[in-house]
Amino acid sequence: MHKLKVAVIGAGVMGHGIAEVFSLYGNEVYLYDKYPDALEKGLKNILWSLNKLKEKGKITDTERVFSRIKPVNDLSQISDAELVIEAVSENLDLKSSVFKQVSKIVSKDSIIATNTSSLPISELAQSVENPHRFLGLHFFNPPVLMKLVEVVKGVKTDDLIFSKGIEIIKSIEKVPIPVRKDVIGFVVNRILFRIFTSACKLLKEYSVEEIDSLAKYILEFPMGIFELLDYTGIDTNYLISNEVRKRGFDFTCEILKELYEKGYYGAKVGKGFYDWSN
Repeated sequence: MHKLKVAVIGAGVMGHGIAEVFSLYGNEVYLYDKYPDALEKGLKNILWSLNKLKEKGKITDTERVFSRIKPVNDLSQISDAELVIEAVSENLDLKSSVFKQVSKIVSKDSIIATNTSSLPISELAQSVENPHRFLGLHFFNPPVLMKLVEVVKGVKTDDLIFSKGIEIIKSIEKVPIPVRKDVIGFVVNRILFRIFTSACKLLKEYSVEEIDSLAKYILEFPMGIFELLDYTGIDTNYLISNEVRKRGFDFTCEILKELYEKGYYGAKVGKGFYDWSN
């Protein structure tokens, strides 16, 4: 498969990670964010990650990989992108606005994808011109380390585009999970939402630490359930829980709202279910 010109919209936790992955495999990448500080932070995080990979002997030339990433603050600069991946906050209106703009800028033959973890692909496709070229490419956090990527087909997604999405994911040495039915949470998060909801209900009888110990040492999860919520972001998970409940799926955790309103967004701010300051 030929190397692509990829545009990633949003330089946050997922966006900069996705940009890094594609650059590692020889693709030219535009990384866009309308907020200069967010773009600068995303680039710093990519450079830090690349240096870590070099220290571990996974790559030899940090500068060469990093040079493939071009930061942009004007969407018109991504006009020649062959693949656009949206990775902004989990908000329907925001994502829809991005797709309306991007559809007018890139070629009608360009593939447009979303990294959403909770919003229906077919619903988002309503904001895309030529929606047959739209699909979900759901990476997991952190994209550089996590091997799975859900490739999600919407009602209007063309079969050839769906197949090409799978090939693209294979080209960056990830394991594609084909999701042919556009359901809430796709596959992985549909399972995780149930686990999160059950764990939150158990907080009436057990502590965060006790539940996480059970998850790690009995169920052999790589990290505790509440550690995972902190790591992926209390804010992200709270917004996701709201979106999936609107669509009839049960992801209920009252304490998420409390932590969100206090600004305790998890590991990235040093406070969530756990104190991460040390």
